[in-house]
Amino acid sequence: MITLLELEENKRAYRRPLIPELYEHLPGRNQGRFGRPGDALNIIFLGHESLACAVLESAGWTKLPLTFAACVKESLKELLRGEDLTRFPPMNRYNFHGRSQDMNWVRVIKPLEARHHFRLWRTGIKDERGRTLWWGSGNLDLTMRWIDFSHRPDPDMNLERDYLAETLRGSPHVQEMRLAHLPGIPLKGVNDKGYPFFTDGRALIIELNS
Repeated sequence: MITLLELEENKRAYRRPLIPELYEHLPGRNQGRFGRPGDALNIIFLGHESLACAVLESAGWTKLPLTFAACVKESLKELLRGEDLTRFPPMNRYNFHGRSQDMNWVRVIKPLEARHHFRLWRTGIKDERGRTLWWGSGNLDLTMRWIDFSHRPDPDMNLERDYLAETLRGSPHVQEMRLAHLPGIPLKGVNDKGYPFFTDGRALIIELNS
């Protein structure tokens, strides 16, 4: 049986096939602001970063910059081109294993207010084919909370997970997509901003061709 400690100690050299035991030991939540418990795990990617980006962009997702300044810069460019805002407001920084997210992805419904979005973190684990394992969490932002430019999320995190799956369905670069019950995923809770959420305890596992 693989333990989380063993994964942490050996993750840089990990080259064994990614068996279900590994997924089952992934932490079920990230860490939000002020060290509070954040959002639940509901997305797992397995693939090289360049291919993951290409697949998501072709499915209509926009990569959001990681910093406030970069989001402002890219948003000004969009406005000057007469385009709708897709890269503002920025996404809050959440932590996984002491690190903030490596990628932010959005599909805007209503500029500034409503959007599909998720965050991805490198776990440092790779399979025998060199594909990176990414830990992810996504939900649907329903309305803007103007006091701090954050959003009120839909409490049903299953909907955003399933929406992502629909956008990637049919991609020639997706080797397999499946839902898996993972023991670490909470069935309900409250995030760092005090908003409730619920899940069915399953994560979407997306395995890319490379």
